[in-house]
Amino acid sequence: MSVPTDVDRATETVGDTRPPTLSVIATARRFAPLLAGLRWRLVAAIGCHLLQVVTTVITVAVFAHIVDDVLVTGDLDALVGPLMIWVGASLTGAAASFAGSMLTGGVTETLLLRLRDRLYAHTQRLAPHARRRFGTGDLVSRNTGDVEAVDSLLSSGIVTGSVAGISLAVYGAAAFVTNWQLATVAAVLAPMLWLIARRFGSIVKSAARNERNAAGQISSLVAEGIANSLAIVADNQVTRDRRRVLRQSRRWRDARMSEVRADAAFGEAVTIVEVLCMIAVIALGAWQISTGAADLGTLIALTGYLGYLYPQIQTLGGLVVEVTSATASAERVAEVLDAPMGVGESGAEDAERPEDHTGNPGYALAHTAAPPPVGLTLTGVCFAYPGSAKRVLDDAQLDVAPGEVVTVTGPSGAGKSTLTYLLLRLYDPDAGSIRLDDNDIRRMSLEMVRAQMSVLHQRPALLRGTIADNIAFGGPGVTRADITAAAHAAGAMEFIDALPGGLDAEIAERGENLSGGQQQRIAFARTIVRNRPLLILDEPTTGLDDETVAGILEPLAAVASTRTTLLITHDPRVLAIADRRIELRDGGFEERRLVGSRADSGGQPMARS
Repeated sequence: MSVPTDVDRATETVGDTRPPTLSVIATARRFAPLLAGLRWRLVAAIGCHLLQVVTTVITVAVFAHIVDDVLVTGDLDALVGPLMIWVGASLTGAAASFAGSMLTGGVTETLLLRLRDRLYAHTQRLAPHARRRFGTGDLVSRNTGDVEAVDSLLSSGIVTGSVAGISLAVYGAAAFVTNWQLATVAAVLAPMLWLIARRFGSIVKSAARNERNAAGQISSLVAEGIANSLAIVADNQVTRDRRRVLRQSRRWRDARMSEVRADAAFGEAVTIVEVLCMIAVIALGAWQISTGAADLGTLIALTGYLGYLYPQIQTLGGLVVEVTSATASAERVAEVLDAPMGVGESGAEDAERPEDHTGNPGYALAHTAAPPPVGLTLTGVCFAYPGSAKRVLDDAQLDVAPGEVVTVTGPSGAGKSTLTYLLLRLYDPDAGSIRLDDNDIRRMSLEMVRAQMSVLHQRPALLRGTIADNIAFGGPGVTRADITAAAHAAGAMEFIDALPGGLDAEIAERGENLSGGQQQRIAFARTIVRNRPLLILDEPTTGLDDETVAGILEPLAAVASTRTTLLITHDPRVLAIADRRIELRDGGFEERRLVGSRADSGGQPMARS
């Protein structure tokens, strides 16, 4: 059974807090800054749609005129003028509606692009303990489906609500001008639609919140099952895993059906009210015509206006339901945006930046000489994860000389990964300092700190694309010659040349078409291309057989010998390339005797103040 780490305990503590619910107004305010520079387009879109409403009023009035003054009287000579007006108004309305739709669509897509980019950037910068609150599949769901729903609260929702509200007033005024008695009857029943919408809105929001949460859980379970499919098959647990996903799928179905029922009931309730309103208006209108109090054209015009008016009321009611439902997705997006990131840039001071030994951060040439190694010093470092009372590091002291290769060992949960997090400034120490040469990394920008380091992670991070793309990812702008040199240095060219396409061979998702050793060599080649003065190797041989380890030790040792290197490992097979062995235990570093290494050291514990 795996030993829970402090980051796991911190995750459990953070995960116990439930996100606050957001009202529609609070949600709109929260995401309103995304409309910066786009509001004038929304105003223009509303104007275009309102012009189309005006043309509709004109066409209805023209049709009523044709009925009373042409069809009833039989004067066909009076038909040409109204028809020309009708055609002109219809063409103008169509053009205005098209322009309004294009403006609204442009705002919508720009808004979603901004929100998607902001959410993804925040997701990538989440502190490790915060990231573990969300499953990978759930984060994908929040970055896709939930983002789409936020639009109805802003761009399209604003346009739809504004146009529907103003159209309601315009059609209502036209109806009262046409026949105020019949319009009054319609107005008495119309508020029922609004009350129905308000009632169903709260029901749909609750159902939508359950549905989005269930969908996120399904995404997490499916992503987990696919990633671990081989282990599930090997353990003969395919049926059990399928049932686990099926149970969550049933929860999603039940939540979705609740939402469908509410939507369907709302639509039918609105239809019934509309029919009752129209029956009342037609019955009273027919009575007025029979008594001579109204003309047929008047009744036709009034029903035409009401035919446009009631859909606007329905649109407003539907928008209430849609918007309240969208707040459930907005809450999920806001929950990620509110989750804590790693260290920000507020403490960085440009004047304190050390020299970037290779010039451009993140750019390096594989065939250039290695940059001058840096010294690494931890002085009195204390650190506990947010929400955890236990310190992972407690007054830790460590001094690594420039060019030295030091292995860091220790039991699971001792804080070896935490050390990497601190060096990368995903967190800052609660006390003490970490220095590169004489520079406290808290006084350096994140970009400059990470520009001094190459990290080879325990799990090779391979991306979609070619092998060359993956190697070059460590240093944007490198040449083909640099990529080839790095692949040779990592001992990877032999198997790369055997692949169809060589360096241009495509890598499947997560490198599933490569062996573990091949994945690690490509990742190592990326580290070489990066060419940084401080090299961090985090369990580089985990899961690799003796033959594969023997094949990568030589290139590892060659690269490590020209840099300051921290080799975090449990594997005794790699200790031979180190100068010293340091054990991380009980929050501090202790030096252990290392036999058969490049340089033997004593076995005295390191001094702790």
